Amino acid sequence: MALTKEELIAAIEEAIGALRTVYTDAAREADLYEAALLAVATEAAEAAGGACLITNDGVSAASSAVFRTQPGNLYAGNFTYVLASFSGGRQVEIHLGVYVAGKSGVLHECDVAVLDQEEAERSRVGSVHPRSRNLVAAVEAKHYSASPRLRVGREFIGLASEMGPGKCTLAFPAPGGSNIMPLLAKHPGECFDELIPGTPPADLMRGHITQKIKNWINPT
Repeated sequence: MALTKEELIAAIEEAIGALRTVYTDAAREADLYEAALLAVATEAAEAAGGACLITNDGVSAASSAVFRTQPGNLYAGNFTYVLASFSGGRQVEIHLGVYVAGKSGVLHECDVAVLDQEEAERSRVGSVHPRSRNLVAAVEAKHYSASPRLRVGREFIGLASEMGPGKCTLAFPAPGGSNIMPLLAKHPGECFDELIPGTPPADLMRGHITQKIKNWINPT
């Protein structure tokens, strides 16, 4: 039996506790869900061998966290992100709600973006948007109480094409419907339905992002 919207919200809020207090404005349930997926991506970086630093400046550990409630520019503002460092000197940054330029040059919001650290630094230094060519992985979060409509699947296919083969993941807490799941199964990008922190689908997405990071560290 599918969870009700209220049960989904309760499960998410229980998983991430008092996270509401770190937002610049009043956080919605969708914001909290995206933050929970940021935590999953951070766990994926750790599983890939990364030493993770939660930071606001890229140097020191954050004494308090600040997250956006609206998509924004990576280079603007003093927001919290995760810096993951790997043996050999490679690093990724994991950001919440930033714009990334796709292959066409058009900007797209990434709810969770795992970026090559050099690309993120280029963004900050030049006040330019990071480019999808140096995007390691991205998560599109849909905090819906029912399966996303077919339109969402079509939009995700377009996003996945813009960002690069296999880089994008779609996640939502409801069971996937009989239209969207077969559609997405035939196209690049991964889809994880019934994804709530602490459940097997969350473990699967963590493993998927871990592999993406490992492939980036040691490309074949």
